[in-house]
Amino acid sequence: MRPKSRETPLLRVENLSIAISRGKKTFTAVDGIGFSLREGEILGIVGESGCGKSLTALSIPGLLPSAARVSSGSISFDGRDLRSLSEQEYCLLRGKEIAMVFQEPALSLNPLMRIGRQIEEMLELHGSKDKKINRNRIVEIMENLGLREGEELIRSYPHQLSGGMCQRVMIALAMIGNPRLLIADEPTTALDLTTQAQILDLMRELNHKRGNAILFISHDLGVIRRLCRRVLVMYAGKIVESGTVEDVFDNPLHEYTKSLIDSIPCRERKGLPLANIPGRVPSVEERLPGCPFAPRCGKAREDCCAAFPAERVFNGKQDECAAHQVYCIQRYGETENNASEERGRGGL
Repeated sequence: MRPKSRETPLLRVENLSIAISRGKKTFTAVDGIGFSLREGEILGIVGESGCGKSLTALSIPGLLPSAARVSSGSISFDGRDLRSLSEQEYCLLRGKEIAMVFQEPALSLNPLMRIGRQIEEMLELHGSKDKKINRNRIVEIMENLGLREGEELIRSYPHQLSGGMCQRVMIALAMIGNPRLLIADEPTTALDLTTQAQILDLMRELNHKRGNAILFISHDLGVIRRLCRRVLVMYAGKIVESGTVEDVFDNPLHEYTKSLIDSIPCRERKGLPLANIPGRVPSVEERLPGCPFAPRCGKAREDCCAAFPAERVFNGKQDECAAHQVYCIQRYGETENNASEERGRGGL
């Protein structure tokens, strides 16, 4: 039975660090992050490529690549310590309690198996052996996902479907077991805008009808704003800002968040040069102590490079799932807040 309280986090990540081995050396790719996610909530993680978003997502269902490992911290799901699970226990959890939608469905679906058989395998792995009941469930969920002619589609191979259809199949594969947590790793990146909008509407509808929690990974701030209630901003393996979507996007406090928002084209800046963030995200071999964004930040001071800043809470909310938090030593005044309000009326 699912817990009735929405106050207790379904997922809690505390002081999580992920190490990557390259040859004889080990580097920290995700460094001491923490967050929580409640039942029925949609939480977004945003940041440039290489910031550690996907590694964070993969660590939850225990799907990290062989060169990566959780080096410290805890991941608990419904009060259960996931790091203590054996591979067999993890297999029982995946699909039934925690499911994942990957960025590239063409790479995630087996090209040699028919669509229906791939989805049926998920049901069989979790104890549903009646082929007639399974077939009916598969056709039903595919039609609910906007895939008409489900009977015909389940006999198709992945290469016979469009990108949008394959992504819907991936969502069907993830949702067929009615998981409590759905992790979506940039599921709309390779899709055109129309199909992207349809997938986002579909995920919102599934969240509303089934009450499952969603962890949504993206580099697209517009997508995060449209779908999520809260957002974490990651940079170079660190969470640098977090809060409700309205707080973070309408009143960004970290210079990285401000830079991301300023780089989005909008009609208010028509004819003006596009803003850009100088430099690039440092690789795991290049990361230094202090704020990782300091080398690219126009307001960086000498003490920014000394140590990673402590957490600062700005809206005074006691609820950990609603507080606006930032990791930055800059002073925040009325002028910056006013500028942020103007920014919030732009591209987002």
